[in-house]
Amino acid sequence: MADVFVIAVLLILIAVLVSVAALAMASRARRQVDALSHRVAQLERALAPETTPETTREDAAAQPAAPASTPWSGPAAQPPRSDPPAAPRPPSILTRFGRWLRTNWIYPVAGVALVMAAIYLVQYSIEKGLLSAQARIGLALALGAALIAGALWLRRRWGEGQGGAGQVPATLAGAGAVTLFAAILSAYHLYAMLGQRATLVALALTAALVLGLGWVLGPMLAALGVLGGIAAPFLLGPGEGSDLLYGYFAAIAVLGTGIDGFRRWRWVSGLAVVGPLVAGALTRLGGAGPEGLVALVGVVVLVGTALPGGALMPQVRGPMIHRAPRNGVLIVAALAIGLGAAALILLVPARLGILAAGALALALPLWTRHAPALDDQAGVAALILPAAVANAASTTPLFLALGLSLTPWLPLAALALAVGVALVHLWRSEAAQGLARRNWALASAAVPGSVAIVIEALWKPATVLGADLWALALMGLAAVYTALAVWAGRRDAGQGPRLGAYMVGAFTMIALGLMVMLGGVALTGALAVLLVAAAAMDRRLTIPELGWITGLGAMALSVRLLWSPGLDRMIGAQMGPAWEFWLVLLATLGGPVVALQVTARLPEAGARRWARVVLDTAVTGTIPIAVGLILARFLSDVVQPHAALGIEATALIAMAWVQSQRADRLGAGGMRRIRRVLAALFATLGLVTVMLGLTLMSPLQGQSWVSGPVDGWPVLNDLVIAYALPAGAMAWAVRGRRSLWAGAGRALAGLLAAVWVALAIRQLWHGGKAMALSEGFAQGELYAYTVALLLAGAGALALALRLGGQRYRLTGLGLIGLAAAKAFLVDADGLSGLLRVGAFLGLGLSLAGLAWLNAWVGARDGDRDVRDP
Repeated sequence: MADVFVIAVLLILIAVLVSVAALAMASRARRQVDALSHRVAQLERALAPETTPETTREDAAAQPAAPASTPWSGPAAQPPRSDPPAAPRPPSILTRFGRWLRTNWIYPVAGVALVMAAIYLVQYSIEKGLLSAQARIGLALALGAALIAGALWLRRRWGEGQGGAGQVPATLAGAGAVTLFAAILSAYHLYAMLGQRATLVALALTAALVLGLGWVLGPMLAALGVLGGIAAPFLLGPGEGSDLLYGYFAAIAVLGTGIDGFRRWRWVSGLAVVGPLVAGALTRLGGAGPEGLVALVGVVVLVGTALPGGALMPQVRGPMIHRAPRNGVLIVAALAIGLGAAALILLVPARLGILAAGALALALPLWTRHAPALDDQAGVAALILPAAVANAASTTPLFLALGLSLTPWLPLAALALAVGVALVHLWRSEAAQGLARRNWALASAAVPGSVAIVIEALWKPATVLGADLWALALMGLAAVYTALAVWAGRRDAGQGPRLGAYMVGAFTMIALGLMVMLGGVALTGALAVLLVAAAAMDRRLTIPELGWITGLGAMALSVRLLWSPGLDRMIGAQMGPAWEFWLVLLATLGGPVVALQVTARLPEAGARRWARVVLDTAVTGTIPIAVGLILARFLSDVVQPHAALGIEATALIAMAWVQSQRADRLGAGGMRRIRRVLAALFATLGLVTVMLGLTLMSPLQGQSWVSGPVDGWPVLNDLVIAYALPAGAMAWAVRGRRSLWAGAGRALAGLLAAVWVALAIRQLWHGGKAMALSEGFAQGELYAYTVALLLAGAGALALALRLGGQRYRLTGLGLIGLAAAKAFLVDADGLSGLLRVGAFLGLGLSLAGLAWLNAWVGARDGDRDVRDP
């Protein structure tokens, strides 16, 4: 058996030596071909004809003379200039790797073959029992070391070639590195020759060796070192001391990005950034503590934004990543910041995660101050803090129920960090110019406010801190915004986006503080006063950005009227006193109206145009809702289901109109499509509400848990709220439109108006409590319906006479024909004697008069069908 093993080893060594010799001979032949090609090129240059001064003068004399310039001749024709061709777009990393693989596929195949040879050698020795465990591991280590030594010898002999045999050293070294990794892992897993820590140390040293070899032998080997080093701990299985792995992964990131920073391969830096962060996340999921992950993220972000550019601190200049998406340094920085932020937000508990996110958002603008190409990434990193606040409940079990009570200082700490981030961004804004100056200022204004809004919306800190303390913190933040606005006003001569952004922040925080301290009608009144104050300040100081406050304030007032506290507080079961009712209506309508009047003479600049459209549509859309609320409050103390449904339908129709108007008047873009979707949604909900009022919740169903009696006097009753008001709102919403949907809206408005008239007639004959169809029909009620149809037909013909148009005339004729058919088929059975004679005499005279009116209208419109035959 020993002889067989020796023979096998000799055959493998002979095969390796033959392969190396063959590659050496091929390399020597290639060098000879290159030398001959160079010699031929020199001979061609030597034999090329030389250009002498005489031939130059002869060539010039042979050229046609340019025409002489004359007083009446135009400017001399200029030779056409061709624009320089656009720089070709560099291929992507995957494309370059594919090209390399198509040309040099033999090298990875050769490396795999060598690794398989080592594996089969160890397997054969195990199957035959030829060597001891120590000898097998030693043989594998010796083979790996021999392959690496051979690679270094070939590299020293052939130099640093890029193609051909220049890839042979890297192939041999890669095979040797994999062999070393496999030998160490076999010693641990198969034979228990090493402990877990010793194995990890051996693997780490091997990975460092391979990274060092990558410096000399090329990027493939460096990438192998990075991947091997990252994979090593996971190949050992579970063990103790997993927190120490964070430092191990950080060292790999530093080594990988450091080597690549000098060699400028870029994609190796990407592996050195992504690999450690992913490995750190897996280690955290495996039970390691979060503190090490925070430290790892900090190290990777710092080195990932600096070392790939070849400097200890970021020095990247030129365009930013949105203009240079293929810049390798910027891509590596984006990977480091993005993955690091994701790890902090998703894998670190709330308290530590928020503090770490705030520290990262603070540090990045300072760290990248000499790298203008990273400005956008450092600015966007400010969103890490509000994102960590928003995701706190998912990273920390029972955070809202228990965790926030154990750390009541966390909301205040988050606000303090946000203010620090704002100050750092303001410092960057002061040092920048142009668009960058504005962007840094906007980020400075956005961060504290967004953090405060997210805390209030998701954490409800007033339940822990108390409403007074939390409101005081928000008012303190408003004071900070005000101080920054005063400073920006002095620095920017009272104008500019920085002043506007800080003023918007101040008003927003004041409004948020009022929401915490106040409630109900007091908050509605305070928001209206705040809206008017913003408009007055815009008029006094010319700050167009305050239009955002006036527009959003009008939206907030509408939301409070309809949803919170909503219509239920106005007319429902929780109906408040009369003074609250009138104060809410006054604030909801008066605030936007006064703001419109205050800013009426100001030019439409910045957010002012948007604010005016929002204010105008908010006031106009609120008017029909206010009319319905006033009627409901005036007619009865208890609003019946059909009346409440009518107010809700009116509100939905008004909101659909508001969104449609804003979509038409505020330009194109994504928001226009969103507004149209909202308009369609509100219109659909309004249609569903109307159909419920016509069917299940109609007074014709009688008194039940979904329908009730009619309250009010004849004609002036809650049927006006239930049907006439939505009909008017629908007709008003589709006025001036010529689409199919507008026609359907007019038809629905006509249906609602007809139902209102019919139910009003029925209420005259049966009273409000006997509206159910089961009560039957009175004879006079039937005649009243006929008279109503005749009057409606006459009204339609009058409209045709006044406004023109075939549509009104045809509608009138249809109504008159329906009235006549009803009189002959239904009403005649209930009449007798002179009453029947008088009824039909009156009907005939009425129809004759209406026919004459129709002929008059038709003749005026030129309709030949109404003239004499």
